[in-house]
Amino acid sequence: MKNKEHTRQVRDTVVKKFKAGFGYKNISQALNIPRSTVQAIILKWKEYQTTANLPRPGRPSKLSAHTRRRLIRDAAKRPMITLDELQRSTPEVGDSVHRTTISRILHKSGLYGRVARRKPFLKDIHKKCRLKFATSHLGDTPNMWKKVLW
Repeated sequence: MKNKEHTRQVRDTVVKKFKAGFGYKNISQALNIPRSTVQAIILKWKEYQTTANLPRPGRPSKLSAHTRRRLIRDAAKRPMITLDELQRSTPEVGDSVHRTTISRILHKSGLYGRVARRKPFLKDIHKKCRLKFATSHLGDTPNMWKKVLW
């Protein structure tokens, strides 16, 4: 996978030097780019007769990087926000997308939908039992609590 693309000017310079009779190693040293990159540029030029960026395979992303970052920021800022609310906020930026697209983007960034665990309901009898326990052990020493297994 390519990490960086060189500018059109650099690729044209590589081809120009190749036509002038320079070798891969000399071009690489002169322009301070790897020899394998020089080789790849020249092979592409030989096959397509151009140094321009060619169309890549696969469908282009519907969301721009700006919109994607905004969705992730909104979801991180408000964890209880729903996908429908996020979907309604996307046309403001300029891109209207489906809920599953938003969900996929959030999943790629490590944000997943979770349901909060229900807090146990304390009845009056439970509160009385806890108070009774606390008052009965009010005067216990720290040494006694070290013996207790929790």
